[in-house]
Amino acid sequence: MPHPISASPIESVLLVERIEPRLGRFEATSLPGHLVHVVMSGRVRQECNGRVYDLAPRSAIWYHEDELVRGECFEPWSFYSVNFIAPSLPPPEFAARLVRPPWTRTIACCRAMHAAWHDHALSAQRRELEVHAALNGLLACLASVSSAEPVRTDERSRLWWWLETEVRKRLDERLDMPALARLTGVSAATIERSCRHAVGLPPMRRLKRLRLSLAKGLLAREDLGIGEIAKLVGYDRVHEFSRDYRKFYGVPPSHGRPAGQARRAR
Repeated sequence: MPHPISASPIESVLLVERIEPRLGRFEATSLPGHLVHVVMSGRVRQECNGRVYDLAPRSAIWYHEDELVRGECFEPWSFYSVNFIAPSLPPPEFAARLVRPPWTRTIACCRAMHAAWHDHALSAQRRELEVHAALNGLLACLASVSSAEPVRTDERSRLWWWLETEVRKRLDERLDMPALARLTGVSAATIERSCRHAVGLPPMRRLKRLRLSLAKGLLAREDLGIGEIAKLVGYDRVHEFSRDYRKFYGVPPSHGRPAGQARRAR
């Protein structure tokens, strides 16, 4: 007898758009949560997480939690972009972020999701159901791909990306430079060089950015109070978390709470 199916890991969908960026070089930071781009047209080379990805039509690429992306667009580029919160859903490994999913079903899911997202004539419940159904279909398409597109690794930033992968598993800990050095077995200066090459920031500033980005995503969850979120991203004191969050995003954490939810700071 088949086992029951658990709830979908998708908690909320924040953005569904079809985007046509300008030609030339660019630098951007992915959004909090998960971000998937499905490429319709164009040719783009991107560097992210120390790897170089060549994007082409009918490919899809997955980002997760405030990842720095540098690249260059060589031909007119068009892609569907969906940003969603799913804390229990692990992103693919870095080497498997770029794939070629089954196209007919993939593009049908993207079109249905985009149409429902922008159709405000639908009831709120039906719009939500149709967007979630299409997104789950898209994720099923991505999960069905058994192999990833080849990628190249940037050797100078390899150390930092290994370390960041480890640190993302323990963002509730306030790791300092000596702790990072113990994790890697190399000097703080070596870590700093690798981090600056990878993301253009010193290590401690990059880690704070990761914590606050994670917090921004967690604030959309109705089951977590602001005090709980502060602890999950390594802050023992709510006022310190609120101060850093306001300084980074320009608004207090309460602005990221679900509409109509009572403000909690437990």
